[in-house]
Amino acid sequence: MKDFRRLWFYHLASYLVRNYARLFLGLKVEGLDLIPQEGSRGLIIAGNHISTFDPPLIGSLVPREIHFMAKRELFQTQPLKWVVEHLLAFPIDRSRGDTRGIKEALRFLQSGVAIGIFPQGTRNTGDAAALDGAAFLAQRAGVALQPVAIWFEGRRLRVRFGEPFYAQDKSRAEMRTLTDTLMARISTMLPVKKETQTASDTH
Repeated sequence: MKDFRRLWFYHLASYLVRNYARLFLGLKVEGLDLIPQEGSRGLIIAGNHISTFDPPLIGSLVPREIHFMAKRELFQTQPLKWVVEHLLAFPIDRSRGDTRGIKEALRFLQSGVAIGIFPQGTRNTGDAAALDGAAFLAQRAGVALQPVAIWFEGRRLRVRFGEPFYAQDKSRAEMRTLTDTLMARISTMLPVKKETQTASDTH
């Protein structure tokens, strides 16, 4: 049964975040039409992670509720625990294999719910190695992975959703391939970084 108190807060926060991003950050979004409609199948939305603003931002844009994996430390003190829980996040212990967190993610996916994951595990500039968690869950639950890229173009915020795709099988080799494919798709949606100009470039 849905907790309507949490949903009320979630949708209010989504409204505020979405409009703040549009008014003050010049938000532009692409690919919303690629997101599968809410139905009987779960969905994993996975992207790069540039700020603490990313989970509520993505949640405010996707037309279905998203339960984000969040580090367990966020659930240890109030009022932060209350806020994170009402944003529909659930805890994961990043320091070791978290069977409980994985089971919770699978339960969501198998019941047709969307979850959000940042494969690189923490905020970074894009160079950190990706973990296989998103691919593992996609294989086990038989759901699609949907890549999303977030970046700033000057001071303007940009978000781009890519085509969802599925695992070909449940082998360990396919899991790594799936992770590599996911990160490659995210990378291709991000703008190419401009190389630092050298003196020879000016002649």
